[in-house]
Amino acid sequence: MIPIQLLTKVCIFEELTDNQLQEIASLCREEIHVAGALICKEGDPPRKLYILREGKVTLEMGVRLWPESRVREMTIETLTPGEPFALSALTGSEVLTMSARAVDRSKLIVLDGNDLQRLMDVDHDMGHTVRGGLANLVSIRLRDTRLKLTELLGQSQIAREQTPEESTAIRRIQYGVNFRWIAVVGVILITVVANLVFGITFPTLPVFVIAMVIALYNLAFWRYTERLESEEPAHVISKVRRYVWVQSAADLVATTAIIHFAGGVENPLILYYVFHVILASIILPYRFAYLLATFAVGLFTTLVGLEYFQVIPHVHLEGLVPPDLYLQTPYVLAVLFGFGTTLYISAYLTTAIAGELRKRQRETVALRDRLILEAEELLKANEELVRLDRLKTYFLAMASHDLKTPLAAVQSYLQVMLGGFVGELSDEHSHMLKRSSVRIQELFDLINRFLDLAQIEKGKVVEEMEMMSLQDVLNSCVEDIEVLATEKSQKLIAEIPSDLPATYGSANHLRQVITNLLSNGVKFTPEGGSITLRAQEKDTHIEVAVMDTGVGIPPEDLPRLFEQFFRGKGAATAKGTGLGLSIVKRIVEAHQGEIWAESPYIEGEPGARFVFTLPKGQPAGIKVFGD
Repeated sequence: MIPIQLLTKVCIFEELTDNQLQEIASLCREEIHVAGALICKEGDPPRKLYILREGKVTLEMGVRLWPESRVREMTIETLTPGEPFALSALTGSEVLTMSARAVDRSKLIVLDGNDLQRLMDVDHDMGHTVRGGLANLVSIRLRDTRLKLTELLGQSQIAREQTPEESTAIRRIQYGVNFRWIAVVGVILITVVANLVFGITFPTLPVFVIAMVIALYNLAFWRYTERLESEEPAHVISKVRRYVWVQSAADLVATTAIIHFAGGVENPLILYYVFHVILASIILPYRFAYLLATFAVGLFTTLVGLEYFQVIPHVHLEGLVPPDLYLQTPYVLAVLFGFGTTLYISAYLTTAIAGELRKRQRETVALRDRLILEAEELLKANEELVRLDRLKTYFLAMASHDLKTPLAAVQSYLQVMLGGFVGELSDEHSHMLKRSSVRIQELFDLINRFLDLAQIEKGKVVEEMEMMSLQDVLNSCVEDIEVLATEKSQKLIAEIPSDLPATYGSANHLRQVITNLLSNGVKFTPEGGSITLRAQEKDTHIEVAVMDTGVGIPPEDLPRLFEQFFRGKGAATAKGTGLGLSIVKRIVEAHQGEIWAESPYIEGEPGARFVFTLPKGQPAGIKVFGD
């Protein structure tokens, strides 16, 4: 049964009494999911409520960014121990709203949704408390989901698959529309303030009419900008550039008209032309930006020339400048020179900066696309590796099983011949048959190790776990190895406490672990040496150590000691497949323990020490799930 102390840390069960928690604990069981395993899938019927006990789990949701796009898995939240998920099992939903995937090897507490619902229906206080906590948790998850979706969809280039250049262009023409509204209000305010506050007189009605015309065509531009956002990405840039041309040309003509009725060359606000040139230089290619600057210079020069040669009447700003200023040639030429150079320099600086930014944007897009492709390729490669790993496990199990049958027959025939049941053998024949029998036995050992690997990967170790006496297993292993130690005149020392607590595990596989470590100690320890088996009870686990006074392990071999088929320098003269310690490590990890090696374990002394741990008090009913 799950300890109720674990359930008190779950937010939806925090306010329950011990008796209520005890009833919930009676419904709980445990599951273990390996890293990358899909625990539950969005859209499946919600039958189980999960609580993360150890490890890390992510909640994922399929998102379609636009109708024609494929569904993308987006991580909404990463859970930590104590947090529940698959809440749909208690909310009445017919399907799960999110998928859950194990990031690390994760241990879960699992409750059947229907059983918990019935328990809450019987105990109304429990039902009220749990549903209240559930409502709070669901609201938090909805908020997190909304924030994630807003963050994803808030950027137009992601939501619509536009390039940064396209989305930036649309945003900038939106800025132009907004700025134009401000300009209309500003023209009216400046006109009123100049007349009423500063006493500068000029015809205000034409200026107000032009401001209204700007407002009308800006309304049309605003409506068109909304339509432009829904255009196909392939046509956006060309339409935006034409649109900027039309806007800029209209603004320059309107600005020239306002300047004419507000003093012409006398008006200090003529530099406002530069705003349109800057905006166009940001969006348009270089030559079009310079062409627009030339158009602005031409409009203003034409206006000044027409007034200078009195083709059109000049409007004087009474109260601001002398009345004949527009007829003074040096002043007019100086203004035109300053005006023209300002526009062209602005165009040059802006196009240079904007061009560099566009280059960086294209590089960013290219990098993003390449990363997306590489991520998809990595995902496919990972799926293929998972498939091949399953095939490897299946092949190991099937091939090993099928190889054992003919080898057993050959071994039987060899034993019959060596026993003299088919006639006398010469010494040479007997020697050859004995060597063949030894080689076949080595092949048997290799096949058995392959079968061990296949069984471990299929979760057979966990299926065989039960409460057992580790003391009996240790004593049994000492008896089995003692004969080998005696043959080499070695001393086998067992330090096993009589009060060693029972543990949860597979006796057969733990016997395999201890026997392997002891036999390695005998193999790599010279005659007259000693091997010690020591077991100790710690606070949360049991620690088992095997120490020898042998040749030790080179420092460069220690990091790879538990890899498959690895044989270090010290094993060069010893027979073996390089699978033994790899299998030992997998068995210990299946028991949720750890194993490591130390050499030397006493400073200045030869030998090696292998230590592994086993947790105490493991509950029954653990299952292992792979993706």
